[in-house]
Amino acid sequence: MGYEMLLIKSPHRMESRKLGLALLVGFCIGVVTSFISITLSTAEQQFSLAYGARANPSPEINLHPHISGRSATGVIRMKQTSSSTNYAAHSTGQTKDDAVELASGKETEEANHGENEAERVQHTTQKQEAIESKPPGIGDRFNEHIGFERGEATKAACDLSNPRTDVCELHGDVRIHGKSSSVVLVSADREPRNPERRQSWQIKPYARKFDKAAMAHIQQMSVRSSNGLGDDVPRCTTNHSVPAVVFAIGGYSGNYYHDFTDVLVPLFITSRRFDGEVQLVIGTTKLWWISKYEPILRKLSRYEIVYSGSDDRVHCYPHAIVGLHSHKAMSIDPARAPNGYSMVDFTRFMRSTYSLGRDSPIRLGDGGGRKPRLLLIPRQGTRRFTNFREIVGVVEESGFEVVVAEAKMGSKVAEVARVVNSCDVMMGVHGAGLTNFVFLPTGAVIIQVVPFGNLENISRSCFGYSSEDAKLHYLEYSIREEESSLIEQYPRDHPVFKDPKSIHRKGWNKMGEVYLDKQNVKLDVNRFRPLLLKARQLLHR
Repeated sequence: MGYEMLLIKSPHRMESRKLGLALLVGFCIGVVTSFISITLSTAEQQFSLAYGARANPSPEINLHPHISGRSATGVIRMKQTSSSTNYAAHSTGQTKDDAVELASGKETEEANHGENEAERVQHTTQKQEAIESKPPGIGDRFNEHIGFERGEATKAACDLSNPRTDVCELHGDVRIHGKSSSVVLVSADREPRNPERRQSWQIKPYARKFDKAAMAHIQQMSVRSSNGLGDDVPRCTTNHSVPAVVFAIGGYSGNYYHDFTDVLVPLFITSRRFDGEVQLVIGTTKLWWISKYEPILRKLSRYEIVYSGSDDRVHCYPHAIVGLHSHKAMSIDPARAPNGYSMVDFTRFMRSTYSLGRDSPIRLGDGGGRKPRLLLIPRQGTRRFTNFREIVGVVEESGFEVVVAEAKMGSKVAEVARVVNSCDVMMGVHGAGLTNFVFLPTGAVIIQVVPFGNLENISRSCFGYSSEDAKLHYLEYSIREEESSLIEQYPRDHPVFKDPKSIHRKGWNKMGEVYLDKQNVKLDVNRFRPLLLKARQLLHR
C-alpha cells in the first residue's frame, strides 16, 4: 500500500518535473533558435551589403584616394547598375588604354595629309573634339585637392590641320605641370566605359610648324585627357581663376621679324580676346626676350608670367589654350580670328601699348606746309645701300624730310616705335627692319626694295600682303642686275643671273647665301624717283 501509494504518488511528481524540464528546454531551444536566426539574418544582410558596395556603388561613393567627403567633379555620382560590376577591371586597364592612345593625334594628322584645307579642318575638328561630359554642380569653383569644378561641359579640341601651328583648347579641370611639359584635362565623366574619351596629343607650341629647323629645339608638350581614376593625374598646387595660354619662345626668336610673325602676332590672335584676364605660361630660357617685349606681354596679360620649363608646381585652370593660333606670315585673317581681329587691330594695339600719338599720316594739300617724313633704313650688314648719300639726296629733292634710323641689338623697342610712328613713309631693302611697319600710322606708305634673285614672292609674303592687311599703302621696287653687287662676284652668264630659279632649287641655305648674304644694293636713283612721287600722291588721299 505504501509502496503502491509511493508508486502512485511518484508518477505524479515525475510528471510535474518532466513538464517543467520540457518547458525549460523548449524555452532554451526557442531562445537559441531565435538568436541563431537573428545572427544568420544579420550576417546575410551584412554580406549582401558588402557585396552590393562592390557591385553597385552608392550614389556618393568616393573612389579618389585623396578626396574625402566632398561633392565635386572628383566624386563619383552614379545609379546602381549591374554593369558597374566590371568597374575594377576597367580601372586596372586604364593605364594601358591611355598608352595605346598616345599617338592618336599624330595618326589623325597623317590620315588628313593630302586633303584640301577646308576638308582637313572639318575632319580634324570632328576627330579631335572627343571629350564632352557634364559634371555635377552649377558654376565654376575651386577645390584645393582636385582643381576646378566646372558647371559646364568638359571639353577638349585639338586642331592639327593647320600647317603653321598645332593648337589645343581645353575647358574644364585643366592641370599644367611645366617641368614635365604635360597638360592634363580631367574629365568630369569618371566612368571608364568609354576609353575613346581618353585621348592624347603631342604638340610643340611654336607657330612655325612647317619649318623643321625652327621646331627642332622646341620642347614637345603632352596634352591628354583623363577620367581621374588612375594615379597619373597630378594634384593641384596652385589654382587660377583665369584661362592660360601656353606657348614656347624658341626657333628663330631673337630675329626681329620672327619675334613678330612667329610669336607676337599669333599671341595677339590667341590671347587678346580675354582683355588681359589671361595668364601666359611660357617655355623659355631667354629672359632677355621677355624683357625686350615686356610692354606687349603686360598689355596682353595682367597676371604674373609662369615660366613652365623649370616650374615644378601643378597649375590648375578652368580653361587653357596650348599653342598659338597663326593664319599667315606676319598677318591675321579676320575670318578665322576671335572677335574678327585684323592686322589693323594689331597695329592699333601696338600704338596703344607704346603710347604712340599718331593714328594717321600727314595729309598733303591741307595747307599746313609741312613736309612728309620718310624713314630710311640703312642696314649695316648685308643688303645695305652702297650709295646711301645719293639716295638721301633724291629723297629730299622729292619733297620729303629724311629720317635715318635702324634698330640694333639692344635698342629699346619703345624708342624705335616712337621714331617710326612719327614718319609717314618707311623705306628699306627687304629685311627684318621693315617689321617696324606695325608702328606706322594707318594709311602710311611702305616701300620695299627687293634684291635681285627672284625674291618678289618671298618679299611680298613677308611684308607686302601683311602691310596691306594693316591698311598701309605698299610700294615695291625690284632692283636690276646693274644695281646689285652680285655683278662684282659672278660673270653675267652665270646661273645666278640667267637662271635664279636654279639657285632656289638648291635649297633655302644656298639661295640665302647668294641673294641675301652676299648682295648689296646700288640704287638707280633716277629709276627710283617716280616711286617717291607716287608715295607723295598716296599721302594726298
